[in-house]
Amino acid sequence: MTDKVRFHFDPLCPWAWQSSKWIREVTRVRDVEVEWALFSLQLINADKEGGDPLADVHVKGTPALRTLVLVQREAGSQGVGRVYEAIGNRVHEGGEELSPDAVKKALDDAGFDPGLVDRALSDPSTMDEVRRQHTEAVETAGAFGVPTLVFASGRGIFGPVIARPPGGEASGELYDHVRALAELDGFFELKRERDRRPGQ
Repeated sequence: MTDKVRFHFDPLCPWAWQSSKWIREVTRVRDVEVEWALFSLQLINADKEGGDPLADVHVKGTPALRTLVLVQREAGSQGVGRVYEAIGNRVHEGGEELSPDAVKKALDDAGFDPGLVDRALSDPSTMDEVRRQHTEAVETAGAFGVPTLVFASGRGIFGPVIARPPGGEASGELYDHVRALAELDGFFELKRERDRRPGQ
């Protein structure tokens, strides 16, 4: 039976990017279906500081998130996954700035109309949808950052935060452990200090 997991990400986050590479590898070695869902790190900080970063098109990450809403409407979760991968390849692998221009190029890389960026930024409903998915993660899984995984049971967990994804069966084994911890009643947290940067 296919295991379904919702993967909340912000394309701005290099740690979520590494975990997204891991979950893609998991789908090659486990019967797992990923639903790609949005989360705004800027919105979490705005909740503390005030203001609405989703309304400000100059806030880093906002154009990408709002554009992914239109991708989702056109091509569903798998379309979001393709564009997120293209953004990550340019930004986190290629060193480009997460700018509207980079998002346009990523859309083209993934076979979508680059004009979606301008359409998304002129459509206020894209703000509402980013906020809805973000709030769903916060309220149903206690999300405070990314990556956040939400399993079919409704249980969610922050992480795994990994510098570099393991390959092959090791990715599957890590998934098994993460899922088991997420489903364990009364389990809340494990943490250790980071000793390297994403990708190292």
